[in-house]
Amino acid sequence: MGKDKQTLQNDPIHTFSIQNSTNPNLLQAILESSPNVIIFALNTAYEYLAFNHEHKKAMQAIWGKEIEPGMNMLEIISRKDDSQKAKTLFDRALGGEFFVDESEYGDEVLSRKFWQTYYSPIYDDTQQTIIGLTCFNLDISERRNIENQFQLADLALNMITDAVYLFNEKSEIIYVNQAACDSLGYFKEELIGKTPFDIDPVITMYELEDIRKTIRLKKVIHFESKHKRKEGSVFDVEITTYPYNEGQYGLHIVKNITERKKTEEKLKLLASVFTSAKEGIVITDTKGVIVEANEAYSLITGYSNDEVVGQNAGFLKSDKHDKAFYKNMWNELIRNKYWIGEIWNRRKSGEIFVERLTISAISDSEGKILSYVGLLTDITTGKDYESTLERMAFYDSLTGLPNRLLFAERINQAMMISKRLNSMMAVCFLDLDEFKPVNDDFGHSVGDTLLVEMAIRMQKCVRESDTVARMGGDEFAILLLNLNTVEECETIITKILDSINEPYILPNNEEVNVTASIGVTLYPHDNVPSDILLRHADQAMYLAKESGKNQYIFHS
Repeated sequence: MGKDKQTLQNDPIHTFSIQNSTNPNLLQAILESSPNVIIFALNTAYEYLAFNHEHKKAMQAIWGKEIEPGMNMLEIISRKDDSQKAKTLFDRALGGEFFVDESEYGDEVLSRKFWQTYYSPIYDDTQQTIIGLTCFNLDISERRNIENQFQLADLALNMITDAVYLFNEKSEIIYVNQAACDSLGYFKEELIGKTPFDIDPVITMYELEDIRKTIRLKKVIHFESKHKRKEGSVFDVEITTYPYNEGQYGLHIVKNITERKKTEEKLKLLASVFTSAKEGIVITDTKGVIVEANEAYSLITGYSNDEVVGQNAGFLKSDKHDKAFYKNMWNELIRNKYWIGEIWNRRKSGEIFVERLTISAISDSEGKILSYVGLLTDITTGKDYESTLERMAFYDSLTGLPNRLLFAERINQAMMISKRLNSMMAVCFLDLDEFKPVNDDFGHSVGDTLLVEMAIRMQKCVRESDTVARMGGDEFAILLLNLNTVEECETIITKILDSINEPYILPNNEEVNVTASIGVTLYPHDNVPSDILLRHADQAMYLAKESGKNQYIFHS
């Protein structure tokens, strides 16, 4: 084995080379050519094995003492609390831990500084016994006040945590750190002696020669490439190469930028969609202040991007909606994290237009809302014609309520939202119990008026996000969304029954009473298709009638 353990402990250069497995003279040269990094090594008794010139200068400036190999560093640190703190950190490294720490040390009279230190244990040839520790220090005292120094400290940290490769004049790897081994899946011994062609699947001989020439000119190189792991997979990297030893060696700092590349591609795609979309897109902060809008938004509203950024999104108000409308809109947006509807707004020219607006909340991983995105379409042209067709196709002509077709569509939409938000919804089927005698005794005109009154009463009992529909005759359906508990559903249904049960005054001032039977089924507890949900609610309604009417029963 050559030197014995005691000899190794007294040989700072050889001791350091055990950890790095490379040329000791070269490593010493690297130590002394790092003006921004202070480096030293201690044995298990906290005695100096090695240190660079920068560390020697720092100890003189901070503690006013000249240091020599073999001196106990803890004895040089005169402040007791600093000495104890240093010992605690040294013991962590001597216990086998690799870590980074930021601490304040120094004599208050001579010098007191903040240090960022990378601690690492030193193992003997067996790689089993720890015989000391190494520390890489960066003075970060000015980082909190001066931006340039902060960037320097950040760069130094990246040099420690990112992959580091040292190449000789033949472009052979002669040193790698653990991060490089982890990123490629090799042991350190497997990487030593490899060339860029072994780990970079896209580099060419011409590119490598250009890198060599630049290093020999003592210039820093910054470029992007790809690296290949031992098992064959490839990932994107960002490489910065620093010349060392008069340009004979290249120190490569490599950052894995795979996620950044994916993000950049997503951002490019989103930017393309944002720019080319035919619909107006507006992004606001959580208070509704516009931070960005696309060209389509400018074409629809007449305002340029510069004119709308910084404005509250409500600056387009046309005064066709009252405060309650906007309050309900925001309440629903906060509760459901989305809102869909139609709004009348005013263009820059003063012209009033109607837009179909979808607002979605953008949240972080913890559910905190970060911003809102609005998607709007100008539907002014043909609005009246479309509205007429829509009402004919989807709304009951007598009550103005959604009809069976629209109700079926809303059930399907509600089921998707319920599944996405993991919320509960209820489908209710309602039939008036005493409607036929009123219709027969007082005529269809009175019966129709009664149906309209019942529709009004039911709508007053539900929330804006819910739906009341007329299925035909005296049958109605109700869709209750975003229910937190069964009790919440029961409260609304009870309110509907009580409202219907209130006396109805006929045109001749005669008073009549009708009641209702309601069947209810809950989704996703009743996890069936939408048409079966409605059928289950209908079946439960008949059970309510058979059980005495004027009540509700849940499908089971």
